[in-house]
Amino acid sequence: MIKPLFDNILLKKIEQEKSTSSGIVLSSKSNEESNIGEVIDLGGSCLLSSENEGELAIGSKVVFSDNYKKVIFKNEEYYIVNEEDVLAVIED
Repeated sequence: MIKPLFDNILLKKIEQEKSTSSGIVLSSKSNEESNIGEVIDLGGSCLLSSENEGELAIGSKVVFSDNYKKVIFKNEEYYIVNEEDVLAVIED
């Protein structure tokens, strides 16, 4: 498994399906990438971590900036962002 260091956060992108009000699923264009992800793990000095009295925990859904590093590990795509590149938390 990948363990982020310092104040980095490991994310997995959540692809959003777009559909019309009648239920027709629209395909997304390749240049429109989602910047919504699920937190897989947090670095030990991440101030946003719930362990450090922040708002993020493993499983949190977040919106993140375009400033990320893409990593492919065991045929899975992950994204590493610095905690300052997490722009919002999505609350369901």
